[in-house]
Amino acid sequence: MGENLASTDAGSPLAIGVDIGGTTIKAAIVGVGGDLLENFCEPSPRSVSALRDFVHSVLKRAKMPLQGIGIGCKGVIDTASSRVKSLPGDLQFLEGQLLSDVVEAGDLTVCAENDARTALIAEVLWGAARGRRNVVLLTLGTGVGGAALVDGVIIRGDGGAAGHLGQVTLDLRGGLCICGNYGCLETHFSSRAIESDYAAHLYRAAPAKLSLDSTGQTPNTEAIFRAAAAGDESARHVLDCAFEYLAAAIVSFLHIFDPEIFILGGNIAAAGPQLLTPIQDKVARRTKIVLGREVPIVFQKATGYGGVAGAAGLVFLKQRLLAI
Repeated sequence: MGENLASTDAGSPLAIGVDIGGTTIKAAIVGVGGDLLENFCEPSPRSVSALRDFVHSVLKRAKMPLQGIGIGCKGVIDTASSRVKSLPGDLQFLEGQLLSDVVEAGDLTVCAENDARTALIAEVLWGAARGRRNVVLLTLGTGVGGAALVDGVIIRGDGGAAGHLGQVTLDLRGGLCICGNYGCLETHFSSRAIESDYAAHLYRAAPAKLSLDSTGQTPNTEAIFRAAAAGDESARHVLDCAFEYLAAAIVSFLHIFDPEIFILGGNIAAAGPQLLTPIQDKVARRTKIVLGREVPIVFQKATGYGGVAGAAGLVFLKQRLLAI
């Protein structure tokens, strides 16, 4: 069963939420109160037909009236048409596709949105930012995504690309990012960056110790956080440097958006206080003069299926069953 964000009364409106990730595709039947009635998860599709088959299998399991289907996906999405405008990587087969056509859902309403925005929608409707009108959310994982709500409006920009906060430049002489730019936040704070920096630091310090985990592979981000907590100086150094870059980026976002609350999500957020405490401290020291206050920095309430709930929220918003 699902992870409840709030409660839904019996007989309340329902929608299907779908979150297409690079590794897994998740879906759920979601109530208008934000609870997940039934969850589904499979390896990510690698073709249009595989995506369609997954959605149809969820529809068959629903066996109840639905308001529609909401889909969250990485990349740049034209929300008006549900067209995927840009989506590099393993899901590139969806570029140019109308997701409403792909899923072949008949008369059901189909909505589509960038996955960071669906995560934000879940938090604003049912989670840590419920009732707020100015919110920034940053997703920290293999890459870095972001979304912003300003004066009650989700910022999408002229071409739908607004909110790619992981692509802000922090270091003019930094490494190459997958976006083609150099020195982006994503090159300094992401699972990919932390693991690469840790491996490089170990190699410089002691090449023989490069592979530390039980499989003989370079440790993943979760293991690096554990190593730092256990006193590993290399892990502590790498994480502290990464924290400095993340804090610097958050300070910039606070000055740009002036939010009521700043939310951190994604897989790295599972580090808990080991991540949150130093970030809160570093950010607080740099923002008091201009903002005149400390903006709360918190973790998202919905973790594993937050994007799924937010995708269903697209349907409830379009049907005017909910409002931001």
